[in-house]
Amino acid sequence: MNRTLKRVLGLAGSAVLGLAGAVTFASAAQAHHVEFEGTAVCVDESTWTVTWEATDWEGKPADIGAGFIESYSVNAGELTGDLAVPNAVLPEFGASPITGVQTLSTDETSATLTLNAAWPNGQKNTGSSTVSQPEGGCAEEPEEPEPSYEYGGFYECTSVYAWGENYSEDALAEFTFVSSDGEEISGTPEVGDWIDYTFFVQDFEAGLSVDILVDGELVDTITWEPNELCAYISVENDCDSLTFTLSSPEDGEDAYFEVWTNLTEDEWTFDLAPGESETIDIPGQEGLQVYYYIETQKDAITGEVRWTPCPPETPSESPSPKPELPKTGSSLTIMVSSAAALIVAAGVIFFLMRRRRAAQDW
Repeated sequence: MNRTLKRVLGLAGSAVLGLAGAVTFASAAQAHHVEFEGTAVCVDESTWTVTWEATDWEGKPADIGAGFIESYSVNAGELTGDLAVPNAVLPEFGASPITGVQTLSTDETSATLTLNAAWPNGQKNTGSSTVSQPEGGCAEEPEEPEPSYEYGGFYECTSVYAWGENYSEDALAEFTFVSSDGEEISGTPEVGDWIDYTFFVQDFEAGLSVDILVDGELVDTITWEPNELCAYISVENDCDSLTFTLSSPEDGEDAYFEVWTNLTEDEWTFDLAPGESETIDIPGQEGLQVYYYIETQKDAITGEVRWTPCPPETPSESPSPKPELPKTGSSLTIMVSSAAALIVAAGVIFFLMRRRRAAQDW
């Protein structure tokens, strides 16, 4: 594969969390995606609409060519406008977007638009965004304010990322993210803030999925799906940094790796033969997004890992083991540390018993 295409596959753009469009990445090439958002308004007591605006992704290399909408689907109502036209071409990011209007009954509390897009280089992506009814609903006298919110996420080789954001100060929704391996994060962000978390795949055989709940109700599930090249990369988060381990398996093939971030000019490139590996430590900081690109003779893949701080430990009345940090890889270090602690404790008990017996003999 021509390595000049690495930016075509690799630049994931800056998927800004503040955008109202929650893009769910569902293809192997995670960088290609549509930037889109929706604005909801009431038409009358029985009808409301969402105006969707869409462009190609931010930071897309100019040599890729314009993406286009192969197909779309809505959860309810009808979509009209340019977005509903077959093979609608996506404008460049920053240009005037193409639009579509989804019209729904007020019986529907949320509107979801799913766009299936493709690019001239063969890459495809499916993205979804969900917008709730306007604050307070469309009735003349709403009984109480309803939360207005948005949520979304995506997966890549090493992790599943989920986020949620509130838009109404009168009614804040609580977001809960629950992974299939038992990790749970919840919070109620203020307007202008958000809650997000990166769940790392700890067992490639078992896989990983993350449920998104809003006020205790399941609204979405993001399911991690493996790729053959996912065996070439693993990531560990120790709460202070992200450690990337790049390797070509013994039974693999020669591979080219590239890693870069959205916050610095640093860039790492490696050519690794089967059995070789390299490690990169990247300090964690707010807003950090790390992109990677892996290429072999047969295939190529790109992905984006977002650093999120570890959740604060919950104090308890009785001592309890410290939770294992999110990571991919072996738990051997924790096992060795636990064994060492037991040996030290046994030594202390033995020493105290010897002193007590000596005192009695005296």
